[in-house]
Amino acid sequence: MREKLKQVIYVSERTDLSEDSLTNIFDTSHKNNPEKGITGCLLIGSNSYLQFLEGPNLRVEELYSKIKLDSRHKNVKQLHDQSVEEKLFSSWSMKFAPFNNLEWSNQEFDSGNFLNIEPEGAINVFHSINEVMNG
Repeated sequence: MREKLKQVIYVSERTDLSEDSLTNIFDTSHKNNPEKGITGCLLIGSNSYLQFLEGPNLRVEELYSKIKLDSRHKNVKQLHDQSVEEKLFSSWSMKFAPFNNLEWSNQEFDSGNFLNIEPEGAINVFHSINEVMNG
């Protein structure tokens, strides 16, 4: 029997805007996520993160709980939580995408502010990224 998969999308305010902080997140994700079966995408905005996590149900819940306590984030808000049959970003331990590498139809997104995104908008963003990246 296959393990249940879960997808979570959250938005949070960045507390540390340094490159070192981003490097640390990147290194930790690439070290820990593959062995836990976690994949996803992190959008790095000027003042916020928008992240899509997916993987085994318990592992995603554990990681999301850690993120909520992580000092690099504040005002963490869950936008989406769903059980799924298959992953959207199955080949990415964690894809990092600076907000300015993508074209947005939303002015706040254009400025790198994800804090006011609605759940449906967040889901659409990650589906669009998947389409662009996988052609």
